Amino acid sequence: MRAWRWVRGTLATLLLGTSLTGCWDQHPVEFRAPVAGISVDPTREPDQYDFTFLFPNVTVTASSIATIPPSEQFYSISVQAPTLTKAIDSVQRRQSRALYLGQIRILCMSSRLPLKVWTSTLQETADSGRFVMTFWVLTSPDARKALEITPPSEVVPDVALYRALNSRIQPVLWPGRGWRIWAEMATPGISPAVMEVHPTGQQVALHQLAVLSPHGILLWSTTETDGWAYAVGRVQRTTETVMVGNQPDSVGLIRGHAQTRVVQTPNGVTVQLHLRCSGVVVGGMMGQGDSIAMDRQVEKRTADLIQQKVVAAWHEAVVTHTDPMGFHRLGHWSDANIDDNVANWSGWTLETQVRFTLREEGVLR
Repeated sequence: MRAWRWVRGTLATLLLGTSLTGCWDQHPVEFRAPVAGISVDPTREPDQYDFTFLFPNVTVTASSIATIPPSEQFYSISVQAPTLTKAIDSVQRRQSRALYLGQIRILCMSSRLPLKVWTSTLQETADSGRFVMTFWVLTSPDARKALEITPPSEVVPDVALYRALNSRIQPVLWPGRGWRIWAEMATPGISPAVMEVHPTGQQVALHQLAVLSPHGILLWSTTETDGWAYAVGRVQRTTETVMVGNQPDSVGLIRGHAQTRVVQTPNGVTVQLHLRCSGVVVGGMMGQGDSIAMDRQVEKRTADLIQQKVVAAWHEAVVTHTDPMGFHRLGHWSDANIDDNVANWSGWTLETQVRFTLREEGVLR
């Protein structure tokens, strides 16, 4: 009897050890098809959309990467489907490997798609459990073209857009993380915003804010985009050019901090925005001396320019009945009597105070 118990205990231990190793459900990389990016474009068919799935070429090795052109480092599969879930099923039928969606980096949605498609697609990525919501959401008139661009400078299989957005060298901390856009779609008081991509040859440019509204995707100008970045404190290394006298001066490496309060007043609602920015002189002051008076002029001109851009962003939000800055959300959180409807700007006013200082570095410092 004791011997039988010992045998049963040994067998149970071996079975438990085998199940804990994870070998029973392993998925070798050669049996997987990791998805690097997905684009969504409209079609001529109603309720049908063009989904393009971008895959890295798993046949690329360290020894062959130098001889394979960038155009062959990825391949794509396009299908037409009414929803993302249906598109995944359709692409899987065309693949000999199991689709893996845990490493998707880019979701590029066409700016010609209605808001309901944006909402349903983001909701599917959150509900499926197969996506990691850290991917970037972008927009472009031709989403597939923007997704498939691989600049010649990229010598490894990678998504150029992901590198550009995920880098701390950008002048502004751009919006667009999947989890944040999904949360803002479900949160009253803020209009979700992403960046619009402009494909030019084999290069891309990120410089315009695209605000999601019930009326479609609204593109803000570069001035309004800069104003939004200052208002929400996302400026980290941008550059401005100001006129001092008759000569332009360049101020770079500008970073800023925004302090915002939304208060109820007898006349309505007031947004109190205090900006503290700093930068360095990067050019244009040669031959003008290095006087304190000249520094003060540069600081004042730069502060005035920043304020003009913030006001331009405010006016665009009021005219389009959107609020990518989230002032309505902040106001409602601080005072429940403040309406969180982003379309309602009646009685709202803006009070802006901008302070800009030159740091002790840069040209002639």
